[in-house]
Amino acid sequence: MMKSGCVALALLLFVKGSFCQLNVCGRAPLNNRIVGGQNATAGAWPWQVSLQSLYSGVHFCGGTIINKDWILTAAHCFGSSSDPRTLVVYLGKYTLAGSNPNQISRGVTRIVRHPKYDSRTHDNDIALLYLSNSVTFTNYIRPACLAGQSTSFSSGTTCWLTGWGDIASGVWLPSPGVLQEVAVPIVSRSVCDKLLQPYLGAGSITQNMICAGLLEGGKDTCQGDSGGPMVTKRGAIWVQAGITSWGIGCARPKLPGVYTMVSQYQSWITSTIKTNLPGFV
Repeated sequence: MMKSGCVALALLLFVKGSFCQLNVCGRAPLNNRIVGGQNATAGAWPWQVSLQSLYSGVHFCGGTIINKDWILTAAHCFGSSSDPRTLVVYLGKYTLAGSNPNQISRGVTRIVRHPKYDSRTHDNDIALLYLSNSVTFTNYIRPACLAGQSTSFSSGTTCWLTGWGDIASGVWLPSPGVLQEVAVPIVSRSVCDKLLQPYLGAGSITQNMICAGLLEGGKDTCQGDSGGPMVTKRGAIWVQAGITSWGIGCARPKLPGVYTMVSQYQSWITSTIKTNLPGFV
């Protein structure tokens, strides 16, 4: 039985994703960002979620809403035996502390890590979380569109990174913990691999990874941002190009951050979710 009220031709569903998601994904009515900043505005990134421990209430990773039932995040946020019952997902959240009038929470019933995730090389650092109950979209809670198979992003393309992670290595985001945003350019795979070669050897940047950052440093994701979205705007639509994955330190010169390349995983996401597919563009 279809979980969605949308009617779509099966072939087009496979190629592009659910028409229902394409009608809503990647649209952020409360976002008017043009240049970089620090604090995001409430509702600017309505697909951003906070993953927290049920017991400690501590934020440990980010994630992205991709339809009413599923969250996209990074595999390294979880161990192979992580219990989904210990997780809480906060959607529509703006600050880690204090009042969040547009926020809702959901439990998690399934953690699906990519079967070929390699914790040593960070390859295939992608996971899906199935929510305990479906969510209703609002201006503050909406899915991102996902970069579809074969989509590429040229060097220099501006992407936005968001999250509640550290503001520098070992420096926590100060209370009340406002969602942070930063704009950085994509760095080509060949340049990124060459920059990281002295630390990790050649070939550390696989075809499943995409890099972004300023060569002079100063803007980057950090610990606690893992699993969150890297998005870029195409026309009126925000498209998720990457998932925050790994890096050497935070915002260091000539050391771009490394992100899981979402476009490499359309088939895996589709085969895992099966119905009410995300909007791939």
